[in-house]
Amino acid sequence: MSNKNKKSALLLLLLLCTASLSASSVLELVGAQDSVHPFTSRIIATGAEAAYFNPADLATLDDSFKIGFGMTIQNKSIKHMARPDGYDISSHIYDVDTANMGAGIDGFYAPMATADLINKRGSADYDSFDGVIILGAVKNIAKKSLEKHGGQLTVGVYALLPFSGIQTQEPFFNDEREQYFSNSLHYELYGDRLKQFSAAAALAGRFGRYFRIGAGVAISTYTKTQNRVFVPSPTDPAVQIINAKMNVGASVMPYFSFVANPVAGWHLTGTFHFPTNTGIVKLNNEMQVLGWEYEDGSKKGYLTANSSMTAGYQPIKLSVGTYYNFEVKDYTLTPMAGFEWSRWSTYINRHGEKPGDKWNDTFSATAGLIMRHPERRAAFGFTYVPSPVPAQTGRENYVDNDRFGFSLGYQEYFSITKEVKISAGISASLQWLLSRTEEKDLERSMKDGGLVDELPDDAEYYGSKATQEEFEEIKAGLQTNNPGFPGWTSEGFLMNIGLAVEVIW
Repeated sequence: MSNKNKKSALLLLLLLCTASLSASSVLELVGAQDSVHPFTSRIIATGAEAAYFNPADLATLDDSFKIGFGMTIQNKSIKHMARPDGYDISSHIYDVDTANMGAGIDGFYAPMATADLINKRGSADYDSFDGVIILGAVKNIAKKSLEKHGGQLTVGVYALLPFSGIQTQEPFFNDEREQYFSNSLHYELYGDRLKQFSAAAALAGRFGRYFRIGAGVAISTYTKTQNRVFVPSPTDPAVQIINAKMNVGASVMPYFSFVANPVAGWHLTGTFHFPTNTGIVKLNNEMQVLGWEYEDGSKKGYLTANSSMTAGYQPIKLSVGTYYNFEVKDYTLTPMAGFEWSRWSTYINRHGEKPGDKWNDTFSATAGLIMRHPERRAAFGFTYVPSPVPAQTGRENYVDNDRFGFSLGYQEYFSITKEVKISAGISASLQWLLSRTEEKDLERSMKDGGLVDELPDDAEYYGSKATQEEFEEIKAGLQTNNPGFPGWTSEGFLMNIGLAVEVIW
């Protein structure tokens, strides 16, 4: 088999090694869209959203059922800096000894000539409009018997169903490997992470007036697909016979919270969420090519390709907050503030890889004010979330920004009977992705995580289209198709609108 045909077959094999996985991050990124105060629900939750954000607050709620709709508008941009002259990869790359091409690269691959890339650099579209259906319910257990002793036991469920489907996964590479696909940069913590199914169930207990606790689990699903491929002719890889094996699984992430009321009106609250992760799914794909020369002496009759995938990773999150209730005539005014620590230093990307430049743990802050009345409720809030991504001066292209946001919400109550009432509410939030500029450090060595020289200086030329002297000049220095070279500027905003109707009894 010729070297060219081998490259074609290997490329086909790589394209067929796919898996679909999902784990929701939408709740962490946009908050409780059906609440009048979406950013501060970990400090105080006033509806079924407590089942995920602060389950201890379920113990203060009446029985209820809620249906809502959430809409997220993503308006983001990544402005790629212009590539300077002299860094493109020449078409002579196809006449280079491939034994030297993968030197220093984890996972061998053959770069393409810059002019032959399928997609134009920076051609990806980052804007989207996504919607979810929100369902929630709260139910008190043994209410009459527990109330006699100053207690309460409550269960709650909360779920988000995306309009786009239960599972959406759009993986990409964070380095020069993305040249084969979109040839663009992508926001690491957005995109498909805002299009995932979310479900949570929790149990809460109240012990007198001073203390309540809660615990719950968040459920995420994933689908693993493994392909068996037969290619009848290595000279025509477009013709293939495929069998796909699929398996649907689920992962469960527990979390806990407490609320203490040591002084009348004043509350302390805390939550602890374990990491959300489908786990690193190992893929083993098999391909049989008629006429393939098994140079490793294999007698099994097919080729195997191993890879890994994961999705929607969320780290350990620990939050603390406080709020105070002021009684002013018929109104209760509740100012609040809180902090959250996220252990992003353990992050795993969509391909089951840890960033070479370790991410930073972060502290985010939220604050807000709720005005409550028996017939209505209004709130506003603020949030600041720093990016965990360090400066991207090397091979990697993780795109993320600090976020600053605010929210407004209003809810009205209508009595149906003496024991039943209905509420209707609306909320809106806006998060700015503060402008951030990254530039590659050309002095950083490849061994230290710098840009990969995709036409290395020790490459050996065996073609006839250029003289050895011409080729020595072509390969000198750095040549790369990394879509993040030489740098970029990212910015934008996320807008969320939530509508909800709730029946309370």
